[in-house]
Amino acid sequence: LEYALILSPWPIVEMVAVLAVGATIDRRGRKTVLEISTLLAGIALFGFTISNNPLWVALNNGVMGLAAAGILVASLALMADYAPQTKRGREMGVFEFVQIFGWLAGFAIGGVMVEVFSDNLAMVFVFAGLLCLFAAGYAFLNVREPRVKSYTTEKLTWSHLWSVLGQRSVVLLILPWFLIYLLISAAFTFVFKASFEELALTGYQLAAILAGGGVVILATFVLFGRLSDRLGRAPVMAIGALGMACLMVIVGVMVVTAPVEGADGAGSEHFNRFIAPLAVSGFFAGAFAPSALAALVDVSSVRRRGMTMGVYGFAISLAMAVGPIVAGALIDGLGGYGLLVYLAACGLLILLLVFLRWRDAAAETPGTSE
Repeated sequence: LEYALILSPWPIVEMVAVLAVGATIDRRGRKTVLEISTLLAGIALFGFTISNNPLWVALNNGVMGLAAAGILVASLALMADYAPQTKRGREMGVFEFVQIFGWLAGFAIGGVMVEVFSDNLAMVFVFAGLLCLFAAGYAFLNVREPRVKSYTTEKLTWSHLWSVLGQRSVVLLILPWFLIYLLISAAFTFVFKASFEELALTGYQLAAILAGGGVVILATFVLFGRLSDRLGRAPVMAIGALGMACLMVIVGVMVVTAPVEGADGAGSEHFNRFIAPLAVSGFFAGAFAPSALAALVDVSSVRRRGMTMGVYGFAISLAMAVGPIVAGALIDGLGGYGLLVYLAACGLLILLLVFLRWRDAAAETPGTSE
C-alpha cells in the first residue's frame, strides 16, 4: 500500500493537470510551458536525491506529474502547429515513437544505471536531472513558436473544453488511445514484469532488446505515417486497428494455452509457435499510432489545439491509472481467460471506433480547422 501511495501522485497530478495545461497553452502559447515544465522535471529529479522519506518521494512524484503534463501537451501542440498536413503522418509517427520508446528506453537505461551505480543510486537521479536541464536549455535556445497570436485564443471559458468534448471526430479519435494505453499499462504491470523475472534478464540485456525493438518501431511508424499522408488517415488507421485486434487475441490465446510451469523447454517451444503471427500482427498494428495522431491534429481547431491535446493527455493518464486495476481484477477472477477477455475486448473496441470514424470521415466535406 505504501508503495502505491508513493507512486500514485504522479499519474493523479498529471491526469488533473493536462486539461489546465491545454487551456494555458491555448491562451499563452506553447514554448514557455514546455521550458518551465522541463526545468521543473529536472528540479524534481534532483529532489529525489535529498531524502528517501516516503512523503518527500510522493511529493516529488507529484511535481513530476505536473511537469510531465506540461511536456506532453506543449510538445505535441508545437509538433501539430509546425507539421504541414501533407507530412503530418510522418511527423506524428516520429513523435509517437519518441514518446513510447522514451518510456521503454527509460526502463532500459535505468536498469543499466542501477547496476552501474548500485552503491550510490542517487547518481541515477542526478544523471536524469542533468538530461532534463539540458533539454530545458535546448528548448529555450532552439525552439521557435510560430506566430503566437495566430495559434492562441483570446478568451478561455468552460465552453473551450466543452467545444472539444462535443466534437464527435475528436471523441472517436481519442477513445482508441484510451484503450491502447489500457493495454500498455497492463503490459507494463503484468506482462513485462513477469517475463523478465522468469527470464532473469540483466539491465544490459534488456537495453539491447529494447534498442533493437526501437529501430523496428521507428521504421514502422515512419512507414505507415508516410502512407497515411498519401492514402488518407482512415484506411491506414483501419489497417492498424485490425492488426491491433489480431495481436491482442493472439497474445491472449498464447497466455491461455501456455504449458504448466515446470515442463522443461515447453515454454520456449510454445512461444516459438506464436512468433510469426505475433510479428505480422504487430507490424500492421504499428499503422495505427502515426495515422491516428495525425488524424486527431487534422480535426482539431487551431485555437483549441492545446485543449484537444490536453484531453488526449487526460485519456492517456486515466488509462495508465485504471488499466492495471481492471486487468488485475479480470486475471484474479478468470485467470488467463481474464487476460484474454481484457485484450480481445480492447482490441475489438478499437476496431469498432476506427470503423465509426472512417464512416464519418467518408461523409464529411473536406475543410480546414479554424
